[in-house]
Amino acid sequence: MDSPLELFTTCENCKKQQHTKGSQQLFLKAVSVWINKPHVVNRRLCGSKIVHVYRVQTTSELLEILHYLQKINDNSHTHATSANIGLDLDLNLDLEGNEQSLDLSDEVHPFIIILRELIPKSEFFPKLFEAVIFDKERLIISFLALSQDCKEEVKSTTELSYSIQFKSINKDLPGWAAGNEMVLYWSCDHSETKESPRQMTSIWLQSVLLDKLVIWSHINDISISLRSLKLVSIDAYKDTYIRLKNTYGRDLVKNWTERTDPKKFVYEDVAIAAYLLLIWEDERKKKNLTKKQSFVDLGCGNGLLVYILTKEGYRGLGIDLRKRNIWDTFGTDIDLRVETISPSADHLYPDFDWLIGNHSDELTPWIPVIAARSSYECSFFVIPCCHHDFVGKFGVSEKGKSRYESYLDYVKEIISHCGFVPESDSLRIPSTKRICFIGRTRTYTKENEASKDIERQAFIDKRTTHSQALMVHRQKYSHLPTKTIETTAHGLHAADLSSLEKDLGVQLKDKSPSLEIKDLSDNSCLDKRKCLDFEDTSSLDCKEACLKRFRADSASCKESVECDIETDCAEKFESLATTNQMQEKAKQWASEFQPRAAEQKVRNCQAVPEHVKMSIVNTVFKLVLEAPDATCVQLDSGRSWKKGGSITLNSIVDHLDKSTLVSLKSECGGLQTLLRNHSYIFQVTGGRVQLRDFTQPNPWLGRNPNKLKRKQRMQPGDKKKTTLCWFHIHHPEGCPLPSEDCQFAHSETELKTKTASSN
Repeated sequence: MDSPLELFTTCENCKKQQHTKGSQQLFLKAVSVWINKPHVVNRRLCGSKIVHVYRVQTTSELLEILHYLQKINDNSHTHATSANIGLDLDLNLDLEGNEQSLDLSDEVHPFIIILRELIPKSEFFPKLFEAVIFDKERLIISFLALSQDCKEEVKSTTELSYSIQFKSINKDLPGWAAGNEMVLYWSCDHSETKESPRQMTSIWLQSVLLDKLVIWSHINDISISLRSLKLVSIDAYKDTYIRLKNTYGRDLVKNWTERTDPKKFVYEDVAIAAYLLLIWEDERKKKNLTKKQSFVDLGCGNGLLVYILTKEGYRGLGIDLRKRNIWDTFGTDIDLRVETISPSADHLYPDFDWLIGNHSDELTPWIPVIAARSSYECSFFVIPCCHHDFVGKFGVSEKGKSRYESYLDYVKEIISHCGFVPESDSLRIPSTKRICFIGRTRTYTKENEASKDIERQAFIDKRTTHSQALMVHRQKYSHLPTKTIETTAHGLHAADLSSLEKDLGVQLKDKSPSLEIKDLSDNSCLDKRKCLDFEDTSSLDCKEACLKRFRADSASCKESVECDIETDCAEKFESLATTNQMQEKAKQWASEFQPRAAEQKVRNCQAVPEHVKMSIVNTVFKLVLEAPDATCVQLDSGRSWKKGGSITLNSIVDHLDKSTLVSLKSECGGLQTLLRNHSYIFQVTGGRVQLRDFTQPNPWLGRNPNKLKRKQRMQPGDKKKTTLCWFHIHHPEGCPLPSEDCQFAHSETELKTKTASSN
């Protein structure tokens, strides 16, 4: 064991050195990442599983284990598994292995042997079994290919054995200098044929793995632990995902009826379904359950997750604010309902085992509460996405953390206050918001449910008071011009916000100050509930409680004038609101909660009246033509064409009336959005506007091709002519291009009918 070369046959041509600035400690951490998370480098892998770890003290023990491993491997050919190999070692050599991820930089034993299982992403490649040997004294980590879990339908591969060694060249060099090197060795038998392909070739080891290890060795705080799919078995997840993808995925993509990207949404829900199936299977094993779990998907959207889980034999239903077209294709056995969910006693689900919140927007913080109050046995799974509080938007961002990270911390806090043990995991889905939370274990006994629910409501009251107070505070200062202009009013704004934070005991992040602030100086949750009209209906009749409050606040009662609660005040009360409306409000756990509108608002200025859009376009067109830097270009035909100049968006605003600007803003867009919607006329870049120059060979040059519409991604020779040329009609000098070269029609007779390929 004097060198790594004794473990397999090699030669001088089968090694590569690369300098590194990393230390010995960082080198070991870098290799630990490769051992624990190989899929972050090798995209053909789904992950790895460390089956056994053996720590030995002497070289003789190490050689005995290596000899036995080789013997097992030779006898088993391709039918051994890492578990069987580990079991043989435990029984025959009296060793005890364990399953865990590990950090080589923390190891103190002279030799470490790790049995690792590499799990391929594709169903057409076999699982690979390796023995990883760490020689601490010589700083050598060797990866020996043992066997494969080959089935008839997968390809048999011949994998390389290789070693990585750390060498210190010059200890006297400063830390920023590359004074160390990594050496990669690989076995001589590195040729690859069609009959014996490899998942990791010698070229890949040199050009990808070694380079990545060098980069990792320069990172001081690199994470070596597994971050994704921590709560499920990687190999079981891969098998389940592939099965669901083949069973449902391809047909769903083929028959997609929505306007959204089918691959993104279908395979995301397939991945989530695979994850939930494993979580539920594990729960049944731990609790000795024979019946499959039931579920409710709150905010189910397109209903794909409900469809897949139901087809897998799980009883469930999906609820959303509006119906999707694809629901009609699922069949009558899929229970999908159109319903508005308000956090209240009317929306509890005691007959279901799990609640699901897959990007459930404003319901996200409420799902742990609904699960906790539905029944003691109810669990939940939620993927936080948009940043919502119990009431309104979540506006807190901790120093050194992104808004998303701060929101995840807040959701975790909610879960804890609801009495669940929060479990988090990172899913492998095509989304930037892939962190999920699971609540399946309670922190209190069933007998303490009543007292725990009082704590829950106190937390909800505090948070809803905070959200309402911040909204009130914003309204008070909505007249301020900008946050960058320091005025006396801004000083008062900051002082009020600081006072509000102190009173509420929470940190507020006021992004857009926008009603007259109420007195919230008392820290009592009860007083804040009264201030925000929260009503406890557990002991009082709803109507009587509301009438009493109305009577106490009415002018006649304040003046000590006798009145009959069932006549005078009741008549006035009924004139303001019906009894049913007040009852519904009092039932809610947060009276200010507002669910999303069932109809989605059209965005990006598409709903602006046509005459308003044309007025703006004509105004801007005239300003660009008359700009101080306006120029003319000479066309091939010999005539000149006025190209106009460049003007700022701010200068355009001065020429538009206030009602027009308000109309734009109310449509979730602005002037820039509207002009970019007319990209066949204007080019908007860096806050400046100019005419689209069709005299250029490619007038769309410089734009992100992924964001261009199909009609804008045409080659210069493509002539669609499905719409009339705007310049030919409105420019004083017409279109700069002759009709045969222009992609737009110069007359009604040239117009062609739009086809699917023309859109």
